[in-house]
Amino acid sequence: MKTIWSGSILTALVCGSAIAGPDWTEVGDAGSFVATAQTPLGVGAISSISGTLGGEGSAGDFEDMYIIQVDAPTSFRLELLNPNFDAQLFVFNITLAGGGLGLLANDNADANTDAPLLTNLSTDGSNAVLDLPGVYAVAVAGAGRNPVSNSGLIFDFASPTEISGADGPGGLLRHTGWVGEGAVGAYAIDLQGVDFAKIPSPAGFVMLGAGVLACRARRR
Repeated sequence: MKTIWSGSILTALVCGSAIAGPDWTEVGDAGSFVATAQTPLGVGAISSISGTLGGEGSAGDFEDMYIIQVDAPTSFRLELLNPNFDAQLFVFNITLAGGGLGLLANDNADANTDAPLLTNLSTDGSNAVLDLPGVYAVAVAGAGRNPVSNSGLIFDFASPTEISGADGPGGLLRHTGWVGEGAVGAYAIDLQGVDFAKIPSPAGFVMLGAGVLACRARRR
């Protein structure tokens, strides 16, 4: 679902008064696509992102997406810490047209947990790798809730513990939707090798501009 920001929250975030440290908690509801993804606001490294799927008043909220910056790909690592539901993590390249191309995904870090873990390298033989610095999108969803393109599933999990490349029938095309029942619950993503995005998401450009104008008005 698309994020709705109030003017007071946005102004506080952009002006810096609401940025207390290298962590981010979902504001409203993070979107499900690159165009509606939430862009954490801050400077430098970000250590965690936390939020909720299917919170009160968010029926149908089965996935959240965020825009991040990766400057050191070999240090990249995402891990969901003790989620209270069976979760999955996905990473997308952001295309020039504003869409997302599937890159990496994981369901379970190992056979003894429902928590996913992603590094910059696939383990499924697809040879997918996050090897270039830049802006990416990361999404969290419950097991069974999967991204698709116009040609079908983007990722094909031969094993729930593999780090999958975009090897599904829809893996070569841009992300257009989600399928499957999914799950709801709270999550916290531990981040390594990740910074606050230097470039806002497409929707973020509008929000950031409005916030900057509000900051200028306050200073007059």
